[in-house]
Amino acid sequence: MDLAQLLDDLRQAEGEADPRLIVGLSTNDDAGVFALTDEIALVHTADVIAPLSDDPYRFGQIAAANSLSDVYAMGAEPLTALNLAFFPSPSAGVPPEALGEILRGASDTVRAAGAFLVGGHTVRDDDIKFGLSVTGTCHPDRVLTNAGARPGERLVLTKPLGTGLLVDALRRGWVTEADLAEALDWMAALNDISGRAAVAHGASAATDVTGFALAGHAGEMARGSGVGLRLEYDRLPRYSQALELIERGGKTGLTGANRESVADLLRIDSAGSVSDTEQALLFDPQTSGGLLVSLPPEAAEAYVLELREAGNTAAAVVGEVLDTDSDGHAFLEVVRGG
Repeated sequence: MDLAQLLDDLRQAEGEADPRLIVGLSTNDDAGVFALTDEIALVHTADVIAPLSDDPYRFGQIAAANSLSDVYAMGAEPLTALNLAFFPSPSAGVPPEALGEILRGASDTVRAAGAFLVGGHTVRDDDIKFGLSVTGTCHPDRVLTNAGARPGERLVLTKPLGTGLLVDALRRGWVTEADLAEALDWMAALNDISGRAAVAHGASAATDVTGFALAGHAGEMARGSGVGLRLEYDRLPRYSQALELIERGGKTGLTGANRESVADLLRIDSAGSVSDTEQALLFDPQTSGGLLVSLPPEAAEAYVLELREAGNTAAAVVGEVLDTDSDGHAFLEVVRGG
């Protein structure tokens, strides 16, 4: 049995599961949600990433923010976290102090989120990887999923795109760690304000933009919600170096797979005004990216304004939610726009 068949079988079994399971495998959402009582639902997620900074403390911060983001994308608040540490043996030559700094960076970020670090698990691995398993809470009636977007709503993106390109460029020696300072700051930033404000402004759907790239996560929202999504390319926030790095040949190992994952949905501006180079940004995997949020038109601008007043200079309305096409199919359309 291949992996795709196994996942299909699990999803089918889930359809017969306890009704307290509010969000599971069926929509490929950011986290699972289980109703504990009529007032409290538990939100569960886990994520692990490889180092993308020479600063171990910074890497710990980013890995933690990346893991916590799934909880904020569901409209929930993180409660507890467990370290998931894949560290080499002492004989591998990695200073124990560096591993300690990863843990300290994560601990400080969990504390900044108002959550509690309650333990974890370590696996011996030749390559360092780190992340968190996070449990959060929300009201069962106020869960945000990627399946609630409604035609007529506006789409807001809350962080710039291009982290995959920048990390790839660092590994190739095209940029220095200093050149990544802005992106590292964004990756270490929590999505707490964005998540809380989304709930307060009546968002109907949300997802965080991470490894499947903007196109992949938007595609899941289109499929899950049974709608069309239109993104206006020129409105997409991005790092200043992103397109230059694509033109230079920058990409990650996931870029092609991310494009393929939405091949059945994707419609690029028929006038051809969004070039192949520009399109590559849509498939760039993000680490600790922003939230993609669907809100009523009158709430979207107010949501962006609140984020900007809180210091988020990137948040922008980037598109809209449409009906399905004439055949009733979900789709993802990218136009020049802006």
